[in-house]
Amino acid sequence: MLHRPTHIALAVAALATLLACPPAPAAAAPVAPALLSPAEVIARHNAWADRIRHLWARADLTLNFPKDETGREREQHDLGGHLFLAKPDRLFVHGEVLGKDVFTVGMNADRFWLWIRPEVNTVWTGRRGGEGERRFILSPADLMTALGLFRIDLAPSVPAEFVAQVCHDVLTEYYASTAAAAPTSAPASAPSPAPTEGAGPAAASSAPVPAPRRRVWFDRATLRPVRVDLFDEAGRPLLMAELLRYQPVGPDKTPLCTAYRARFYGNGQEMVLVLRLSDVRPEKEPNPKIFEYRPAPGAKVIDLDAAETPADVP
Repeated sequence: MLHRPTHIALAVAALATLLACPPAPAAAAPVAPALLSPAEVIARHNAWADRIRHLWARADLTLNFPKDETGREREQHDLGGHLFLAKPDRLFVHGEVLGKDVFTVGMNADRFWLWIRPEVNTVWTGRRGGEGERRFILSPADLMTALGLFRIDLAPSVPAEFVAQVCHDVLTEYYASTAAAAPTSAPASAPSPAPTEGAGPAAASSAPVPAPRRRVWFDRATLRPVRVDLFDEAGRPLLMAELLRYQPVGPDKTPLCTAYRARFYGNGQEMVLVLRLSDVRPEKEPNPKIFEYRPAPGAKVIDLDAAETPADVP
């Protein structure tokens, strides 16, 4: 289900766009970006996302995380490495110091894992879709979402909301399990008006407001995602990712974000990952063996599906 502001709200949003996003000097004089329908925004996003099936890139990483459970002190590490991606469900990122791997995070269709070598030499792992995956703060699936290369396929039975903001269009998808709490609405291909601009899907009824699942901010001029948030079923944040810089990459000069700042939340903690990509090659398919789960020799392995204490969960 998809909700869209009324015609009056659209006019107000268009006026706000003209005031808050003024045209360049007279020499350029561009026309303000038009307000597109939700279906048009989603279709253009999907066409762009579908152009990138895999990635091979050098990566500079900055990791910032709490030293202990109190979170009062934090530590930061700067690493060089690579990012490899193969849709729909394979991702591998590694960081190294002096040519030796000290950090890897990855997933394939069956498993996810995180390996940290300094001091602890520990692998945290679990089954994709298992109980441990959601207990894992640096979820590879969430990291893959942070890249912004996902498709958006809205089911008619799942509530969603589309709001025109100043310079951005914002799409919020809600959990399917709460679909009954939202009023009846048409799918993305035939959006229906919402009671007021920016109102949630339950604004027109007394039913409980459903929890958001994913919220995406699209830059209206480029229709590229510039921020992606994820939430759990209780509405608590899991990820807040900023897509900071787009550059043309590959033989086709496809625009791709090459600088990210992602905040991951879980267990009352926050982990920050800053990712900067270079030498990006969307035309180069990574070796499938990169995505195989192979614990480092001598590493302690913690199965997050069976972990019993908070200390076992990173």
